[in-house]
Amino acid sequence: MITRQSVTLTPGANMIDILSRGGSLGMATRTSSRTTTMAEQQFEELLRRNRESLGAHQPPPLLKQLVGIPNLPGSLCILTCSDSRVDPTQYLGLKIGEAFVLRNAGGRAVDALRSLQVISSIHPINLIVVVHHTDCGGLFTNDEEVRDKMCARAPAHRDSIRDKSFGTFQDIGIDESIREDVAMLKKWAFRSPETQVVGYALDIKTGKIRRVVGNNE
Repeated sequence: MITRQSVTLTPGANMIDILSRGGSLGMATRTSSRTTTMAEQQFEELLRRNRESLGAHQPPPLLKQLVGIPNLPGSLCILTCSDSRVDPTQYLGLKIGEAFVLRNAGGRAVDALRSLQVISSIHPINLIVVVHHTDCGGLFTNDEEVRDKMCARAPAHRDSIRDKSFGTFQDIGIDESIREDVAMLKKWAFRSPETQVVGYALDIKTGKIRRVVGNNE
């Protein structure tokens, strides 16, 4: 019999806090109502932080001010994973206004194309950096497992996802997934000739980033 240690949830607690105190994620997510309660507590804490930060808030320049600047230099765009354990503001030390950041499951290019179309129509992009990371959900699962779970959740919609690609990369690994995304972005019909694309891998254990593919590779 497996006994799981109960953990008292404090405001702002997250999965990393729970595990560091010897608790179980299974305890915190045993039922859908428990999951909702924890998520609501987390968001209430974020709202409290927002209220506390208002006194120091400095509004950024408006878009109409930026687009009015002659010869505005192109920007940096980071495409990375939505995993809550990794944040480019932490592992790259990004500050507000230094880069556009696009995040989705796995940091895949196919899901970022719509955003890139909108952003690049407003502001030039000089460099797109694709960053995937170790221990990613895209490595942990595969398309078949995702498809099976979605079909179990909504059997009536089984046909709509029968042949859908979910962008997991358990079968090809992190380096190849980065190469795929860089190649897709380089071939993207709407990419400006001035926009370079490179790919990097983040090791979540060490925090180090290594280059996988350069713009001319």
